[in-house]
Amino acid sequence: MKKFLSFIGLLFCAIACKNASAPATGQIIAQQEITNQIYFAAKPIVSAHRGGGGEGLKGYPENCLESIQYLSTKGVHSFEIDIFESADGDLLLMHDNSLGRTATGKGEVSAMSTADLLKENLKDEFGNVTQFKIPYLKDVLAWCKANHGYLMLDFKKGISYQKVVDLVRAEGMEAQVVLISYNTEQAKALYKVAPEMLISVSVRNNDELERILQTGIPKEKLVAFTGIKVAPDALYQRLNQLKIPAILGTLGNLDKRAATKGDHLYKEWAQKGIQIFSTDRPLSLSF
Repeated sequence: MKKFLSFIGLLFCAIACKNASAPATGQIIAQQEITNQIYFAAKPIVSAHRGGGGEGLKGYPENCLESIQYLSTKGVHSFEIDIFESADGDLLLMHDNSLGRTATGKGEVSAMSTADLLKENLKDEFGNVTQFKIPYLKDVLAWCKANHGYLMLDFKKGISYQKVVDLVRAEGMEAQVVLISYNTEQAKALYKVAPEMLISVSVRNNDELERILQTGIPKEKLVAFTGIKVAPDALYQRLNQLKIPAILGTLGNLDKRAATKGDHLYKEWAQKGIQIFSTDRPLSLSF
């Protein structure tokens, strides 16, 4: 584990140094400067699903800045987070459409004012109320910029791609985010708005891979989400040949299988050619 954490630290340090000469915050980075090759590391990257909060972590909710900060001290530096917009137009983090499961209070989050949302407190996965508040996306971006954190941004329905991209650029985080899409149309829309940034696309089979390749989006801008089941070996082999990093979503059944049968399963899956693991058990993965 110590060797893995040291490697990750060196990797992110190297990336940070490479980006030190990037344009000033708020300016658009040249399209060719950011590529997906940073994810072809010597060891797979562990990405905490919903910003952490799973794995039985008492007191640390999902989509919570304090959870991201805590996991960072444990050597986890990549986080998938969910973005919604309040009635006031502020961008904040939460997965569910309504309060209740992950936060106190009631109501549809997109219909509530930011002031009302910030009156509530986040809950951990056991339902325990914490002192933590629903975070602004801006604050999460700023913290990750200062602390070499990497984010995969999932958009709730109706969220403006342009608004999120503008904020990412304003915080100088273009090289430290992956924008998540679920089909070719979403991927094309994201590429049009943010041609310099990386885009995650659903590639669960060869047909979906062919469709995304036909969009004209450069291969070096793509990260392939191969689903929450292990895909055929041939798909991972082709992605590796194309130099497109593969993400396996172990969240759900695969994480449960590893928890029951042994964490060695993650290493077996990694050998298929998987570069990124999106998991609810980020502290259990070691390569």
